[in-house]
Amino acid sequence: MKILELRFKNLNSLYGEWAVDFASPEYISHGIFAIIGPTGAGKSTILDAICLALYGATPRLGKITRSSNEIMSRQTGECYAEVTFESQAGKFRCHWSQHRSHKKADGNLAESKHEIADAVSGQILESRKRDVAWVIEEKTGMDFDRFTRSILLAQGGFAAFLQASPDERAPILEQITGTEIYSEISIRVHERHRDEREKLNLLQAETAGITILSEEQESELLESLSKKQKSEKKISLQHQEMSKAIQWQTNIAELRNEILSISAEENEILKAVKAFQPDREKLNRSQRAAELDGEFSALVSIRQQQKSDQEFLKTNEDRLPQAEQAMMKQEELLKKAESITAGAKEQQKIEAPLIRSIRALDLQISEKSKIIKEGESDCKKNEKQITENKAKREQIIEKQKTTLKEIEKIQAYLSIHAQDENLITQLAGIKEQVNHMESVYQDVLGKKALVQMAQKQV
Repeated sequence: MKILELRFKNLNSLYGEWAVDFASPEYISHGIFAIIGPTGAGKSTILDAICLALYGATPRLGKITRSSNEIMSRQTGECYAEVTFESQAGKFRCHWSQHRSHKKADGNLAESKHEIADAVSGQILESRKRDVAWVIEEKTGMDFDRFTRSILLAQGGFAAFLQASPDERAPILEQITGTEIYSEISIRVHERHRDEREKLNLLQAETAGITILSEEQESELLESLSKKQKSEKKISLQHQEMSKAIQWQTNIAELRNEILSISAEENEILKAVKAFQPDREKLNRSQRAAELDGEFSALVSIRQQQKSDQEFLKTNEDRLPQAEQAMMKQEELLKKAESITAGAKEQQKIEAPLIRSIRALDLQISEKSKIIKEGESDCKKNEKQITENKAKREQIIEKQKTTLKEIEKIQAYLSIHAQDENLITQLAGIKEQVNHMESVYQDVLGKKALVQMAQKQV
């Protein structure tokens, strides 16, 4: 298994988003690297992020649940961890995340999400949390306990790895060092021993069917049997010794490599500490100076304020004589203005009755003007109405004349044709026309009365 890339956000003391590309040329060219820094810088957080992305748990905090999440940075509303790794099964990307309600720092924790996907195609292989762990164990060959006891040893966890039983350490060491061949040799020796034992049992069964044997044959068979039994015990002992030797050699080689790695790391750390010694002294001096930084800033600010106040005081002292002269001139002008104001007030008192009478007259004038305007407006409306009534009267007079002429014609006709028999049948229509003429005549009389009233109003 090889870690290719790590990305995480808001974990422990590392706020914001962070990314480490272990496949970059810098890491590949050096082959080996170390994560160093002062206490609290976030070294263990990087390792926690790898465990969190793969298994949803860390060696220090255990399983992260909805009720407890101590790894999320304080005063933040979300966190996640994502790791891309490569194994014999291919390249995969594991993502774990959790957030609070509305992603606010004071919200309740929501259910965490955990999924594994193919890093090349992006296809989600599993998104159910209980099944993601099985898929990761299938792709990497390690569960959380094996991973934290072999690949990623937490602080103080190396002793637990050394104290583990051979059955627990053997699969891990074989997977790390590639010594599966020794296990295959042991399995084949065991199979060979089993086959030889079966052959021996078959020979014993065959010989058991023969009842007639001479003493010499019997003794020879017994001697051969004892030799084969001794050979079997010897082979079995050799097998056990060989397995122990293989395991012992494997453990010795692994421990030697570990010791060499630790020694190299120790030398690097000593060199780094020695190289950092001058910077450490500077850092100590800087820290002591930083403690006085606030007071020094306050002192500088007070000095600048004092200098500014002194300059302002000097400027005002230079301007004081001019200001005093200007003030005297303004006082003289003020006295003159006060005398003028007093005279104006006296004149106002004398003219006050006249002003009040003028204001009353102005008010009366404005009211009369409004009445006159309203009268003029009414007059204009009446003139318009009179004009319309005159036009209507002329129309009515013309209509009346026409009607009278028709009545005269009708009366002349009736007098001439009085004896006409058709008048009997037309009597109803003539009556209607006469009634209509009478109603028109009454309308004419009413219109004349209205015209006379309008003339009187004019």
